[in-house]
Amino acid sequence: MVKKLVSVLLIACIVTTAFAACGKKAGKDPSGQLIIGSTTEIGGDFVPFFQNGAADYDIYKMIEGNETVEITNAGEFVVNKTAVKEYKTEVNADGSKTYTYTINKGLVFNDGSEIKAVDYVTTAMLWSSKVVGDMGADNSLVGKYFKGWADFAQGKSKVFTGVRLLDDYTFSVTIDAQYIPYFYELGLTQLGPTKLNFWLDDQVTIKDDGEGCYFSDNFTKEAYEAKINAARGAIPRVSSGPYNLKEFDESTKTAILEANPNYKGNHDGQKAQIKTLIYKKVVTETQMDELRTGSVDLLNGLSSGNEINAGLDLVDAGGFSYTAYDRAGYGKLQLIADFGPTQFIEVRHAIAYLLDRNDFAKAFTGGFGSVVNGPYGVAMWMYKESKDDLDEKLNQYPYSLEKAIEVLENGGWIYDKDGNPYKEGIRYKKLDDGTLMPLILEWASSEQNPVSELLVVKLQNNPDVAAAGMQINQTVMTFTELLNYLYRDGSQDPKYAVPTYNMFNLATNFPVMYDQSSQYTIDPVLFETGANDNWIKDEELAKLASEMVLTDPTDRNGFKDKFVKFIERWNYLLPDVPLYSNIYHDFYNDKLKNYNINALFDLPYALLYAYVEE
Repeated sequence: MVKKLVSVLLIACIVTTAFAACGKKAGKDPSGQLIIGSTTEIGGDFVPFFQNGAADYDIYKMIEGNETVEITNAGEFVVNKTAVKEYKTEVNADGSKTYTYTINKGLVFNDGSEIKAVDYVTTAMLWSSKVVGDMGADNSLVGKYFKGWADFAQGKSKVFTGVRLLDDYTFSVTIDAQYIPYFYELGLTQLGPTKLNFWLDDQVTIKDDGEGCYFSDNFTKEAYEAKINAARGAIPRVSSGPYNLKEFDESTKTAILEANPNYKGNHDGQKAQIKTLIYKKVVTETQMDELRTGSVDLLNGLSSGNEINAGLDLVDAGGFSYTAYDRAGYGKLQLIADFGPTQFIEVRHAIAYLLDRNDFAKAFTGGFGSVVNGPYGVAMWMYKESKDDLDEKLNQYPYSLEKAIEVLENGGWIYDKDGNPYKEGIRYKKLDDGTLMPLILEWASSEQNPVSELLVVKLQNNPDVAAAGMQINQTVMTFTELLNYLYRDGSQDPKYAVPTYNMFNLATNFPVMYDQSSQYTIDPVLFETGANDNWIKDEELAKLASEMVLTDPTDRNGFKDKFVKFIERWNYLLPDVPLYSNIYHDFYNDKLKNYNINALFDLPYALLYAYVEE
């Protein structure tokens, strides 16, 4: 969820499809070790339903597998024949569509226990349940589009009608009629197995009497909240992917993974070829020294010009290689729209006018990136095909103190602290209850972050910010704590549930399935779970986000047109101030071979095909 970005304007996306080398190695036992360095720290929450930063999500994708549907290196959804014996589809009388999957016998978890249909059903049931929703999880990520999800997720029905357990090796999921057509239809049916007794115990069961799946009555928040929270970071853990998570050191933010001998391969039959992966936290200032000295072997997703130029110098010296690829995402100043000054659109606009984004992008990316004006990365096909249209329609928010003052005055920020007409100092706005709100923004930033350091210079300490009557206060914290505040995760500490910060500097990468309907939802239940972490309620934005994906999978032009309309509305509301989209560079020791990463086929996928030549 929170990574870095890319620019197609400067370099073509490097997508290598020649996997012949890994084909010769795939049948051999895994060997060698690779140390991966990441400036994003591991938080220790190894599922994406609560709070899961980029490093945690990388590990999640490395240890989970056997999904019904997987992604190819070209970014296409395919049925995973290693896990799926056969499947069929049926359009029902009510307009819904059912996918029935029969899985292959002989699939096993890493503990040796057999994977059955109930384990796939468990994924949809557990992570859609009201129990985890009430715990603060986003319970819309797996089953939101299945028939009966809303009633099941809200506890109005104990039966999830869109999920059926048909026999030991067969299950089905039914996409609700309101989501047909859906542009990424096959991707909606992507389910992997989950071991129920790892998260709960043997006392909880899932049954199907013919109307849909349901939990036994003993599955309650009171009985299992502590067990689920403990399992989020538990090691050892039951999983089914190419790697097993063996260790996690909280103090050094280092995880050790080992190849899973029980994994039968992905849709290509590809198994892990590197025996041991060590995923560790590095800091920007010393990461190249660590690569040069062998403390790390791979630096993934470098985005700043200083980092990239230092890496290119290392490559020129010999012994190291790099891969450059356009990014499907963007760096951003994320604004919170339900409290404080940033709840007002004029303040969000003023922030954009007070930051010279072209100068910022150039300074940070060193020419390996550019400004974007919405939630997209320049590697994404729909942006590429609509760039000229977007350039014409979108507000570029050019740097302008005068424009910032104008929008603030239009928004009612025209008073001083005593309620007199504003002349100097901090501006105030008179609220409906008669109280005065100061134009003071609280900013949460992660430690040892070069983007944060540049924002201090280019925004916080910019004299024009003070001249506009605005004050920005920075609080530096760990990335994990920042996510707690962003998601208002009161399960970690009640203080995090209290809205505290108006803005966060982050970055986001988008998956193949570009679906923004949850991110900008106004549904009360989803909103309370933090699915919409801008906390912005705009009916039109929510409608456009939903309509975008409700497009026939063959209608690329229709999807693209809806994408443009969505981006136009987003650009006006400005839930984030987009900072840059850039060219990712991965630098690595020459011993790493066949490492073919791109914006959609990211680190966990690329490493599966790579090997180490000692």
